[in-house]
Amino acid sequence: MITELTASMISSFKKCPRRYELEYIHELKPVISSDALTIGSNYHSNVEKILKREEYDHEGLAGKMAEAFEKFIDWQDWNAVSEEEFKVRLSRGVYLKGRLDALTFDGIPVEHKTTGQYSLEKYIDHLAYDDQIAIYMLATNSKQAIYTIIQKPTIRLGKYETEAEYLSRVSNWYAPEHVVCVNVFRTAGELEAKREEIIYLAHQIRHTKLFWRNPNCCALTSCPYASICLNYEPDMQLVGFEKKERRNEELCKF
Repeated sequence: MITELTASMISSFKKCPRRYELEYIHELKPVISSDALTIGSNYHSNVEKILKREEYDHEGLAGKMAEAFEKFIDWQDWNAVSEEEFKVRLSRGVYLKGRLDALTFDGIPVEHKTTGQYSLEKYIDHLAYDDQIAIYMLATNSKQAIYTIIQKPTIRLGKYETEAEYLSRVSNWYAPEHVVCVNVFRTAGELEAKREEIIYLAHQIRHTKLFWRNPNCCALTSCPYASICLNYEPDMQLVGFEKKERRNEELCKF
């Protein structure tokens, strides 16, 4: 039996096995994407074009964020290939798959992140525990990853302000402290431990017959599956959810 996992699947199972069941066994997704996800998606698309040295969309908040990336991130020497998908074998029957935002000419994975946190220092501190980083390093056989992190504007549209005036203020607001590039490292021992952990999780997921709820996660975060968590049945009429086209819609090849 083959088990294929992505960073998102691992994160979902660790947070709450019930959420994993709804998201990846029943393959459900919320119908409406949040504004934050839309902005993030548009920003990623713009950055991909920047790395390809192509013209990008300067309009809207995502455009201003991309302009800040282009101005404050030293990306020119990466010679990066954008949007690389991977599938790697960890052990017999266990595979990691996913998509890198970019890969430098010397094989270092690059990931682009947006955050609404007021302190980028807290976000950077969290990278020491981030599974996604280790997964990308395992996939590329690298002990280093590059993370670009851009803060979403903390200023808001004024009551008597036009959108154009607000976006102009956003452009002026962006400074080096709001857009950072971080080199993250893992030792060979840390990566081997993460590989063993993922293999163990894969066997748990493969053989579990009970996807239990994690009430602690419900209390700490806003779960998009909260409205159907307690009473979902496969044949019920769903409101606000739909079936995915495939389990990992973010991937094209795998």
